[in-house]
Amino acid sequence: MSMQSRVMQQPSIQSEKIFTFPKGIPGFEEYTTFKIFHKDDGKVSAYWLESCDSPTVTFTLVDPTLYDLNYDIMLDDAEQQTIKADNPEDIGVFLMLKKKEEQLDEQLSANIGGPLIINVREQLGMQKIISRQRLNTEH
Repeated sequence: MSMQSRVMQQPSIQSEKIFTFPKGIPGFEEYTTFKIFHKDDGKVSAYWLESCDSPTVTFTLVDPTLYDLNYDIMLDDAEQQTIKADNPEDIGVFLMLKKKEEQLDEQLSANIGGPLIINVREQLGMQKIISRQRLNTEH
């Protein structure tokens, strides 16, 4: 399955929905259920992914299309099964923001090599790690 976010509209996620990441998120595999919150105040449009088991485990997500990043992502059969990716219109691609530990300022960067792939209808997600050789984004 090839999902091209540039040819489909990014699905929106309602606040306070519970999403399951069956395999967790790399580095946080023990956390599989997350509540999603959405914030759009005209200046910032972001999602917060908060662990249901440990609310201190929180990630900030953004829509890559807001930054002119368009992904062409291929899911293998196992990945498609994990998030029940039957309909590309239900699939959203989101980037996790991160702060480098050595930075003293509050500057954040997006993890473009590890987008989250979320099936909004089924409320299932996964992180897709893309190797540098296969990272192909269009600006």
